[in-house]
Amino acid sequence: MEIRYTAIPADRLTAMRAAGQDEHGNKWQPRVAEGWEPLRCCLQRAERDEDIALICYTPWTEASPWMEAGPIFVHHEECDGYAETDQYPELFRTNKVILNPFDHTGARAYDHITFLDPEDDHVAAVEHILSQPDVAYLHARSREAGCFHFLVTPTGH
Repeated sequence: MEIRYTAIPADRLTAMRAAGQDEHGNKWQPRVAEGWEPLRCCLQRAERDEDIALICYTPWTEASPWMEAGPIFVHHEECDGYAETDQYPELFRTNKVILNPFDHTGARAYDHITFLDPEDDHVAAVEHILSQPDVAYLHARSREAGCFHFLVTPTGH
């Protein structure tokens, strides 16, 4: 199975930067990175002293009762994004993660929610969930903070 791992879409980030605020009205402002912050624009760790922004983000683009929004870090200025979309992002391979799957109608597929520990095989878990006929895609989220990490879809979706 071919899988795509997608960071926050660049066009959404570009629109937020141009508006000077995130999609929830919070001011887009620089913040100096301490060097531990996971960036959701490129799925890399921030480098110490680089300009980042803390924004509120939801992967949903339309109203949904499943919509979850929360704080995430991104580069303050445009970056190259995440290019290795066929690979589970290295930064998140050893995190505590919740794989939050959704069915073909966009409803949460509760039977397939999966909690991962750092020692678990994250790629195998993703492949198993996406192989279920009632699962269309999933969101990888922080199990500790609930923050959105990235979108996971079978290629072709």
